[in-house]
Amino acid sequence: MFTKKLNAMRTGADDEDQKIEEEQDSFNWMATKILKGVVTRYPSLDIFDEKISHLTSVKKQISEMKQQVDIGWLRVNSVPLIRELEKTIDAWIVAHTSFLLNNTMRQITNINNFIKEVSEGIKVVPKSNESEAEKA
Repeated sequence: MFTKKLNAMRTGADDEDQKIEEEQDSFNWMATKILKGVVTRYPSLDIFDEKISHLTSVKKQISEMKQQVDIGWLRVNSVPLIRELEKTIDAWIVAHTSFLLNNTMRQITNINNFIKEVSEGIKVVPKSNESEAEKA
């Protein structure tokens, strides 16, 4: 921070540029606190919804498959395969939904922690730096 002010004085940057930089630093500090441990780059919710809907329809198709199929003289029992496919699809559905849930819960927790931290900071009244001449 000190080096930025020194550079601004040396280069002749005006106070408006300095204020913008300070606001940006303040925003970055706040965003870092709130987004700690949060995945910020992920597909839109529409894509998640589309994928979960697709997996649900595939699961329905699998559950409607015949459980026994006769191939010539050979009878194939496909129940174990159907169960495993359903388990795999359920695992993928849970993976998609739990990612969204966990990420959202992490964001909410971080925001609550940030609010508590700021609330505690607001309770402390800073000492005034104004001189007696400035007060008058």
